[in-house]
Amino acid sequence: MTRNRNTGTVTPVFLALALGAAAILMFWRWLGAPVVLPGVPGGRLDCLSYTPFEPGSRTTRTPGWVSPARIDADLRQLQSYTNCLRVYTPIGTTPDVIRAAEKLGMQVLLGAWIGSNLEQNEREVAAALQLARAHPATISAIVVGNEVLLRREMSPGKLAELIREVRAASPVPVGYADVAHFIDEAPEVARAADLLLIHILPYWDEPQPPSAAASVAQVFLVHDRFVAHWPGREVMIGETGWPSAGRQRGPGRPTLLNEARFLRGFAAEAAARGIRYNLIEAIDQPWKRAAEGTVGGYWGLLDEYRQPKFALQGPVSNHPRWRGEAAATGLLFALLLASGLPVRPRAAGWLAWTTVSLAGAFALVFQWEAAQVTARSVSGWIGAGLAAAATLAAVGSLRGMLSSDAQPPAPAASLATVTAALARPLALLRDPSLRLGAFAGLVMLAAAWITIMLAVEPRHTDIPIAAFALPALALAIRLAGHAGNDQREAAWLAVMLLSCGLWQLEPTNPESLAWFAVCLLLALPWGGALCQEVARLGHGAPVPCGAGANTRR
Repeated sequence: MTRNRNTGTVTPVFLALALGAAAILMFWRWLGAPVVLPGVPGGRLDCLSYTPFEPGSRTTRTPGWVSPARIDADLRQLQSYTNCLRVYTPIGTTPDVIRAAEKLGMQVLLGAWIGSNLEQNEREVAAALQLARAHPATISAIVVGNEVLLRREMSPGKLAELIREVRAASPVPVGYADVAHFIDEAPEVARAADLLLIHILPYWDEPQPPSAAASVAQVFLVHDRFVAHWPGREVMIGETGWPSAGRQRGPGRPTLLNEARFLRGFAAEAAARGIRYNLIEAIDQPWKRAAEGTVGGYWGLLDEYRQPKFALQGPVSNHPRWRGEAAATGLLFALLLASGLPVRPRAAGWLAWTTVSLAGAFALVFQWEAAQVTARSVSGWIGAGLAAAATLAAVGSLRGMLSSDAQPPAPAASLATVTAALARPLALLRDPSLRLGAFAGLVMLAAAWITIMLAVEPRHTDIPIAAFALPALALAIRLAGHAGNDQREAAWLAVMLLSCGLWQLEPTNPESLAWFAVCLLLALPWGGALCQEVARLGHGAPVPCGAGANTRR
């Protein structure tokens, strides 16, 4: 009898392992398949924005001191991609950049950072002129101001006057850089400068950007309109690019492959048309995540540690390390699958448990990948750890429901009851209703906060599908018909999730659609409670309504 029972257990385990391993391998091989893209002509780019910084934890803030050795090493590496760099201020480490560029025979577009502080403006201009006089063969132009009009830090008249003053004293041409339509609306600024640098970043288009492939045509459409508006003026695309990580906006998805698709397609077309351009940027700038969201830190050709993200010619993979990711997913899948052995799932339950284990393994791997690009501090890593714990808790909850001796599910305690029980942590740990209520409350509160941010600050808020998908699914299944009584707080959280989830919805954005599905799953168990709450507000007392009203304590 023992042999037969063991054989009956071992067979579905090996079958599940084989099916899961095959699914993992095929999925990651599909994600990591190289895609053929047009190459950059000659493997050379026109110009790259460059800000020197030391890699590591300090890059969560604006970079400070940078060693000359770091700058020398950066420029030697960047020289294999371009012969031109754009910098945005003449102060700080820029003199070291100029000297290193001069030794390598590189050109520099030197910026003077102009704003509302007139004394700082004077310092910037004086430093820029001093460097231009000392290095006229290296500095190809002084760019007086970067998006000053966009930030509304100076009137067009005052800015034009400053540009003319610098132009009269400069040994090199003087330019101005901004988004194209801001220059269009300030003709006095356009007429004052020798060179007009227009910024065209389709990812930030409102209300939503085009896809990465379509964005190439969008850049040249804006460029051609601007040139037609200013015939005879020297025009350069001062900033364009595409991010490799961050939240999707409409059809505009930041990925490694899409960055390569945009950059290569743009560079090939610009070379064919003889258009000068500057790409933003040479190296990822992680400190920009604080102001622009995760996406702000990932516009570079090289990553923070100066590793190339992709080559300028040849096929490109969206997941170049897919084999390691597949191995990690396989290991997690095996561990999760093995954790189901003690509960002895029913024969039909093995297929469901295999699916749950696969979903849990993929969710954890994707969460790890997301944490690597989104976590900016210790608190970010703590949040990532909590998300992983919630996923494991969801897997455990589903595993218990598939057990051959599964008990009838207990209802969830209300958030008010859970809050009152916080004074008795041991009771919270022992009581399954309290544990379930606490888990549901924490997941819903976290999801509600993210959904509110997606509704009010969508440009800079990430959509953490992998962190919430399994907890939301597990709660929807686990609480079906067992939501518990007096769930007023959960009902209003459900209202918040649904209303803000609808507000953030972008029909052309799969991430936004998936997040709304998460909101629906989290709200689903509380339909009866919401009905009762609406009835209470209308009649002054709870009124049974619908199937969800007949819940157990």
